[in-house]
Parts: sequence; structure tokens; C-alpha cells
Amino acid sequence: MRALVTRAEPGASRTAKALTALGIEPVIAPFLTIREAEAIIADLKRVQALVFTSPNGVRAWAALRPERKPAAWCVGDATEAAAKDAGFEKTRSAGGDAEALIELICRGLEPEKGALLHVRGAHTAGDVSGTLMRKGYHVHETIAYRAEAAPVLPAAAKTALEDKRLSAVLFHSPRAAAAFTALVDDAELNASLKGLIAAAISLATADNLIASDWGAVRIADTPDEAALLDRVGSTRRAP
Repeated sequence: MRALVTRAEPGASRTAKALTALGIEPVIAPFLTIREAEAIIADLKRVQALVFTSPNGVRAWAALRPERKPAAWCVGDATEAAAKDAGFEKTRSAGGDAEALIELICRGLEPEKGALLHVRGAHTAGDVSGTLMRKGYHVHETIAYRAEAAPVLPAAAKTALEDKRLSAVLFHSPRAAAAFTALVDDAELNASLKGLIAAAISLATADNLIASDWGAVRIADTPDEAALLDRVGSTRRAP
């Protein structure tokens, strides 16, 4: 079984390693490239916590800022792992999506104790800052990186689709799914998707795919890579 990995590096290589461990041959073809900001301008004097909604935000902060004392409140376990690797001593994981992170913050942080700084990408799947502000929090935002879509269909993806040796395509974000959909259509390769499984990490991600193009679209039970890989593994185990 072969599976196409569409996420940006360095995550794509980690996913490929996990697929290999499952006995699945990975094909890496990132549809996004992460570009870190040149600088992150932020005043932390009245900030009680940093809010991270992706590992990319953590990595950008680690590369551009020295501060590690504020607590890092993270959308999921992969983001928390990145925060720990970056040297944050106090971390919390919502273990899910933007909604779960908002709920965790509302349970664990009091608005009067200080502001929150949302370290995010130029494009976000949910309105974390806006929702928290409506709940009484003072939230600052800083754009730490941008995910740029590939201008043309990556060569590895084109070859894999034309060879008709793929079984599944993995999507880790709505942006990657949207880029894939547009570029495959531009290359007139939609017919190559008919027998494939699209494995999407979330409903929002699946919404950026055209379901009728695929053999099936399967959504991870929870918005994390372990659940996504389980979806791919279940395809391999199916009779």
C-alpha cells in the first residue's frame, strides 16, 4: 500500500516515518511550504499565557523569540510536544481542535489575571482569538508564519497519481486539502482519484475536498495524527 503525504515539512517526514512503521509506503509531496516571519513583535509584560494552535507557531516562536517563561497553551499533543522541545516548562494541551482549546482556556485561565497572546499563522481554521475575546479575555495576536500553497502540482504527486499505484492521500489541514483540490484540477488528474481514499484530519479539512472525486473520504475520529493514521491503517486492513 502507498499513501501520499501532502503536509508541509518538517511534519511530512515525521508522518512518512509513522506510515513506514505501519508497513505503508509513503510518498512525500508537500502542497504547503511554511515561511516563518522575519520577526515576532510582542510585549509580554501583561501576558499570562501564550496560545499556540499549531507546532509551526511554536517553532517560529522558538526561532525568533527567547522567552519561555509564559505558559504555552496548545491546541493538541503535537503542538505541546513542540513547546516542550522548544524549552517551555509550563505547557497544557487541549488534545483536540480550536474548540477544545477554547474550552480548556476558559476552564483554566481567568481573564483578569492577564492577557493572552495567540501566536498563529497567517491563515487559521477557527476564530480562537475572537471567541476568547467575546468571552471576556484580552487577546493579542501575532503572525509567526505563513503557509504558502504550491504554485503547481508537486512532481512526486503528479507521478504517483499518473502511475495509479496510490491507495490513500493524507490531509492534515484545510489549506493542504484546498491546494491539492485546485492543483489536481489544474493538472486534469481528477479521474485518478476515483479509486483512492482521502484521509482527512478534520471535517473542515474534508470540506475542502470534492467528495465525488474520491473512492471515499474518511475523517479522523479526533483531530490528531494518531487518529488520521488509524484511518489509513483501517483502509489497509479492509477486505
